[in-house]
Amino acid sequence: MLLARKGWLAGLLSVAVLAGCASSDDESEQISPLPELDQNLKVDVQWKERVGKGIEDYWSSLSPAIAYDKLFVAERHGIVSALSPEDGKEIWSTNLRRAFSDGMLKKNKGARLSGGVATGFNKVFVGSENGAIFALNAEDGSVAWETTTVGEVLSDPAIIGRMVVANTAAGKVQAFNVDNGEFVWQMDLTMPPLMLRGSSGVASSQGAAIFGTPDGKVSALFADSGAPIWEARLAEATGSNELERVVDVDVKPVVRGDNVYSAAFNGNLASIELRSGRIAWSRKYSSYTPLAIQGFQIYMTDSRGAVYSIDRRNGLENWANTELTGRLLTGPQTLGNYLVVGDFEGYLHVLDRQTGELLGYTQIDSSGLYAQPLRDGDKLYLQTRSGRVAAVTIP
Repeated sequence: MLLARKGWLAGLLSVAVLAGCASSDDESEQISPLPELDQNLKVDVQWKERVGKGIEDYWSSLSPAIAYDKLFVAERHGIVSALSPEDGKEIWSTNLRRAFSDGMLKKNKGARLSGGVATGFNKVFVGSENGAIFALNAEDGSVAWETTTVGEVLSDPAIIGRMVVANTAAGKVQAFNVDNGEFVWQMDLTMPPLMLRGSSGVASSQGAAIFGTPDGKVSALFADSGAPIWEARLAEATGSNELERVVDVDVKPVVRGDNVYSAAFNGNLASIELRSGRIAWSRKYSSYTPLAIQGFQIYMTDSRGAVYSIDRRNGLENWANTELTGRLLTGPQTLGNYLVVGDFEGYLHVLDRQTGELLGYTQIDSSGLYAQPLRDGDKLYLQTRSGRVAAVTIP
């Protein structure tokens, strides 16, 4: 998340300051040093490849996706690649930059890919800061269609029924036909005067599109028509100034059983009843990174960089780890008995999932990890700011 595009580190540290985790102008005092461990559990890097230049110093929510026996990866400057999940070898690669030199998008400079990767109907979907969505054929990477959106696409679209639903930074939720990209419907959201840079990804369940809004709510719509179903408030803009009243819900909702889980910045983590939108419970946590849910446990990193395990049945906290505060953590991911998070220096940290104890860390790439690790089987797939993609296992 960024409050301004003057560099990802400065912007993310602004968020940390807003969350109340720093009061000094010295950035070094805001960043926890790597803890000294008696034994350091390191991950095994199975393979490492590079896809373009990555996202460099820009904010981005681009993250890998696995489908159709391929690992799909996108980078900011327009390259979308399909890799073998087993060894990282390239299957195909498409450069969308040329799409911005002619056709409907010729007025824009550069691809500026920023949202995705999403998959469905044998297609791969990515969005752009230029206000566009591309659908590529998953088999060979050829462009199936492209369409313009109202506003930047800063999160992954959802494929629901025959619709591609995107939540744009301009406060528009838009739906397009999955076969040809034709516009179908649009819903306008309330836009506060100041927001985090980013937008909630769209989740789906039983034909509904579920997403967070900039004014502190989680909303559900019928994906085929855009008709509203319910909305639930996770945060109130009650601060004494505009900064304190930033209450974006940028955490993509997660559906488990009959409940939806999400969290707001300067707000709450909440369990919402899927059918009614009634809040079953809420607890005071501030976050903007993706959640991980395994069994009855919610795992989250808050806006300070603390890591938590919370019982999703009642919202009670099982454990908290504050050893990594200020390290601009990714959303967590589970793998067996472990929980992993990445940080801005490129370290992947391994925690005990039951106790929260930090067991070890391994530097994957010094440019930094920014995306929630992707789990598939016994492997984790990581994407770094410099464009490196790695597959790792935990011994």
